[in-house]
Amino acid sequence: MQSFVLSEYMKAHPEYLKRMIAAYVVGYSITEDYLKANPHLKFAEGAEDTGVIISYNTESAGNGNSIVVLPGAICINPLNWKRDETYASAEENLGGFIFNEKIMDYEKVPNAADAKIDLKRGVVITTTKVVAPEAPGPFGTASFHENDYPLYYFNIKANAAARVAAYKNNN
Repeated sequence: MQSFVLSEYMKAHPEYLKRMIAAYVVGYSITEDYLKANPHLKFAEGAEDTGVIISYNTESAGNGNSIVVLPGAICINPLNWKRDETYASAEENLGGFIFNEKIMDYEKVPNAADAKIDLKRGVVITTTKVVAPEAPGPFGTASFHENDYPLYYFNIKANAAARVAAYKNNN
């Protein structure tokens, strides 16, 4: 669905694309080939650029065979908003919004996870112990796919606000 809206709908409606602040398609692979086939789209390069796609998939080191990680995937680090392998420590994490089974509700967890991009796979690697990786299945044996948003929730929230402010300042 995300790929259709971005590739087809936005192409047919450039007036909406011009007003797009950012498309957070977290947990969905965006590839270089996809961007080449859709030159009207661009991937985020930093924390405050607008009119961009933001995507990543979170894993522990050594995950593989995930159905959501496509060959040629690219991503951005949700803590430092860089596209290189610069490590971002958990101290840079403003907090996650993690499900607590003891209270059967979500709670803010400060410094929920660290993040570093694996450029070869196009994923974000974390060493977090806040939540257990998913059980083996279509996402791999060390995937945090269900926690792509929750682990970095408050950084994403702050980033969305920063991108809105940047958009307002430039328009």
